[in-house]
Amino acid sequence: MAEKIKIYPKTLADGGLEFEISIKDKSLFGKKATFSIKREVTVKDSRPVHDSKDLRKITFTVSASQNFSVSAAVMKRALGSFPYSGSKISIQAFAEIKVTTAFFFNSTTRFSLSNHIPSELPKRAKVKSNARQLIDPKDSFNFFKNISSIPAKNQIATIFIMLAGGIILMFNLFVGYHDQMAPEHMTWFYSHYNSDGESSSPILKAIAASGTIAGLIWLAMKQQLRKYMAFHFRSRISKVNRESKINIGKLVTGRSRVDLIDPVLRVVACNMEKGKYVRGHGSNQRTVSFSHPNRAVLLYSRKIPIIPKGAPIHNYFNEEFSFKPMFQALYPRQMISESHGLDLVWEVQLIVDDLVDQELIGNRGVFIHKEFYSA
Repeated sequence: MAEKIKIYPKTLADGGLEFEISIKDKSLFGKKATFSIKREVTVKDSRPVHDSKDLRKITFTVSASQNFSVSAAVMKRALGSFPYSGSKISIQAFAEIKVTTAFFFNSTTRFSLSNHIPSELPKRAKVKSNARQLIDPKDSFNFFKNISSIPAKNQIATIFIMLAGGIILMFNLFVGYHDQMAPEHMTWFYSHYNSDGESSSPILKAIAASGTIAGLIWLAMKQQLRKYMAFHFRSRISKVNRESKINIGKLVTGRSRVDLIDPVLRVVACNMEKGKYVRGHGSNQRTVSFSHPNRAVLLYSRKIPIIPKGAPIHNYFNEEFSFKPMFQALYPRQMISESHGLDLVWEVQLIVDDLVDQELIGNRGVFIHKEFYSA
């Protein structure tokens, strides 16, 4: 189809683009078609789920040659779609012609706009390849010390979640074992076949389900184990540029029920690649969302020997920090939907040995977008 339809772009004086569409295949004449300017997220996976967003869409009837003009205003919106290629996703802008050749059948030709949309984003500063360690540090804690540090009601809730979750896990595996051993007509839950009629192992399905259940149990327990202290934002940030200075002691506060030994307070920011892919087969096939940290910077970090129980933690941290390294090293947010795109997140972490770490997710809307484009 690339030989049948040609797209010739021309940059206009006002920053817009004019596209000449040349149709070589006469069998397409008279067909309904659309011309679109798209921003697309391509997922780098063997079973990807891509996503795109139309910035401009024109419906027309195919003839030998057509011209379409895209205004400077629309192209300015496309400027936010700077070309990006990361570990899990890539983002590009395209011009696309889609011709409806028959019911439910389309012929599509695409043209990358990467060379026709000037990127005003300066080269990003180098970062270490430790994004996951920064945004999601390994949480080492002593379960018995942690559970003894939380209120009685949370202790009971933690034990209940652990016991109930363990029973659910064991029962699920028992069901998987039973269905593996039983004839198909006597299975309880897990079939010997997938939706395509192909052979499928019930015990493997049960193990996969148990992994998901275990993850949910851990998240619920972690929420309870954090109750050894209150930790929250003391004030909200309004707008942040490269020159903004934030006093960490005025940003967060909290009080602990126990002494905090060698606590580390950190502020980190990270670019998060988001998308979806397909996993499993047949009846076990599912669409999985992912969030992959790709670039991260440490904005603030300080360790205190001890914070006594009941003491306001903001009394122990009085330094200022800047978001300037984030503006220099990370990319601005570029999400085309809730599930796909390049996100920008920042959080305040309180890391404590022997206790589950605390974290506060910051408001990503506080950053002035144009500050990423300053040299």
